[in-house]
Amino acid sequence: MKVGLDTFTIRELNLDPFATLDWIYEQGLEGAQFGDLRSLSDALDPGRLSEVRSHADRLGLYTHISVPTCNPHLVTGSLEEHMAGLARQVETAARFGWHELHSALGGGPERYEHPVPWTQHLADSADLIRRLSPVLHAHGSRIDLETHGDVTTFELVRLIEAVGPDVCGICLDTANVLCHAEDPVLAARRAAPYTHLTHTKDGILFFSERGYTRQGRPPGEGCLDWERILPALGESAPDLPLSIEDHKWLFEFAVFEEDWHDLHPDLTCAELAKVIRLTWECERRIADGTLERPEVYEAIPFADQMLTRLHTGRNYLKGLLSRLGLAGDSG
Repeated sequence: MKVGLDTFTIRELNLDPFATLDWIYEQGLEGAQFGDLRSLSDALDPGRLSEVRSHADRLGLYTHISVPTCNPHLVTGSLEEHMAGLARQVETAARFGWHELHSALGGGPERYEHPVPWTQHLADSADLIRRLSPVLHAHGSRIDLETHGDVTTFELVRLIEAVGPDVCGICLDTANVLCHAEDPVLAARRAAPYTHLTHTKDGILFFSERGYTRQGRPPGEGCLDWERILPALGESAPDLPLSIEDHKWLFEFAVFEEDWHDLHPDLTCAELAKVIRLTWECERRIADGTLERPEVYEAIPFADQMLTRLHTGRNYLKGLLSRLGLAGDSG
């Protein structure tokens, strides 16, 4: 395993792809998860894409890219044109050695607010990936769907098994599973056989009127049990990239409300209890001062904390990987 960065983390620096790679290398990180190909070359210029890939290779950095959504209910305009664009991006990415392709089905609100039921989103997204499977097969590529606050690991596993793990996998956001009261260790174990990319983040939980709220923290400074999560992931994917994704924002989840539970039929009482216990433990640490109060922490602009947070997460993950015997060759 290697520790890199999802470039969304440093969007405020406004760096071009080459400067981004240089910056990541200078920070002692080992790779980059980029947005879609247009974040590297708006015109999908083959020459520029080749230069970006070559620059990353010279620095010894892994790179991965994203493709647009695979959820037809979030497509604006012609679905056929969207499909054709997806196919072109898969083909172009493969030309430069990018085969594990990050994507997402939504951002979270669609599950609760969209006029089309979420179960239909899942079924129709599976159909879209099936339609795309010939081009994925032809190029040895795979769409890795993120746990993006929208979809659970239960749902992703079923979707992948329905369309085939050779064309579809998971980008596990390690803390986003808390959006659905999934215990991070159990979620990692469910997702592990199909996980090929990650957004690696931590967080703390505290109670709210409707349930609990999650606040992002650097890896090692939240409530995730990395000593169990990393071995679970490493057993299935010893070369899995751990791309740190960090940002501010508080997210509340209405786990005290019946409507919320109606949309989470896979969640068991036992797993919910584990997450409530995590929340209680965070509350206790906030009360005794071992965790900074969420409102104080959140008030600090992210730009003022970014480097410290990133170095904290990098050092923690690299140290733990080394201790667990999971560190990749930095060669």
